[in-house]
Amino acid sequence: MLRYYVIATAIVVALGSLVFARRFTAPDLRIEARPTGTPTVETHHAEDAIAPAAFAGQGPWVLSALPECFDEQSRVRGPAAALAGRVPPATARIPAGTILTSGACTLTVGAHDIRVRRGPDRLRVPPEAALYRVDGRLVLVARSGEDLEIRRY
Repeated sequence: MLRYYVIATAIVVALGSLVFARRFTAPDLRIEARPTGTPTVETHHAEDAIAPAAFAGQGPWVLSALPECFDEQSRVRGPAAALAGRVPPATARIPAGTILTSGACTLTVGAHDIRVRRGPDRLRVPPEAALYRVDGRLVLVARSGEDLEIRRY
């Protein structure tokens, strides 16, 4: 019986080798084209230095998108009624018109929004947003409808 298995295996290997050898040979392709038109001289110019593309965006996340300027320590989001106790006191609020610099970023506090500039990039925390200074840290409070988001930097 072993003899038949060996013969059957040899036949399968021989046929498989022929099929694969035929399949993987290089195809006989010829591509011909007749050139038309007038030949032109190609000139190459050095590419201009690419200026960094300006990035723009808005949302309560913009300070977190700039880790070299602002290091987010914590974030809480939920219904305003549930988080009212976590909002810093009004006396800690940074007044509108204040300009803060952190790393390569310049932050401008508005009456209801916050704008951040980093080189050509322009970011904004839309209304209703407030920035507070608590224990030497910045606290961002952003309201969106009935939800409140508190981020500490």
